[in-house]
Amino acid sequence: MKNKKLSLFIATVLLFLPFSYLYLDRAIAEYFLANASIYESLGDFLSIFGESNWYFATAIGGFIIFRFFKKNELYAQRFAFLLYINLFSGLLSLVLKNLFGRIRPWGLRNGGDEYGFLLFQNFDMGIVEKFKIHFSTLADAATTYTSFPSGHATTIFAAATYLWLLFPKQRYLWLFIALLLASARLMDSDHFLSDITAGALVGTLATLIMYTKLKEKIR
Repeated sequence: MKNKKLSLFIATVLLFLPFSYLYLDRAIAEYFLANASIYESLGDFLSIFGESNWYFATAIGGFIIFRFFKKNELYAQRFAFLLYINLFSGLLSLVLKNLFGRIRPWGLRNGGDEYGFLLFQNFDMGIVEKFKIHFSTLADAATTYTSFPSGHATTIFAAATYLWLLFPKQRYLWLFIALLLASARLMDSDHFLSDITAGALVGTLATLIMYTKLKEKIR
């Protein structure tokens, strides 16, 4: 991706995130919560393909095969690249999840009104006390307060960018598959639209950053 296009992509996503938070996230989440009987099963199924363990297993297995048995260094490095981008993007996602502390759409179930980020709450307190409450809340309910960004979307878009870089002729296919799988996190009411968008940004950028370091080995 050229620098100007990449800069435009980043700027567009960063502008879209607050817009989505203010005007789209709640309405979309409430729709899928109200229609869980229609969408949740499909969302749960598609979400399986966004779990990082599949990509870790593929990367490690492929690396071992092509490094020690098939003896193809190019392919070994390509599988190593897949491993690196999943580690890097996963770490970034984990750090951001715990920093922002966003409650999942579950807070809107049954007429609930819990919505927002721990990071932007309790500013009337001292900074030390604020972050004590922040991290104690995460410790008590880590899954509930780790919605932003979506880890599944991060993994999916890291893999899609990986395939785009290696097989650019099929780039629109990779993009379509990534959007389809990421949308599952809306269907099963585990994430908001802005969570998925942020995950797409993290996964894409993490892969591009690793690519600049390793492109000579994987071309």
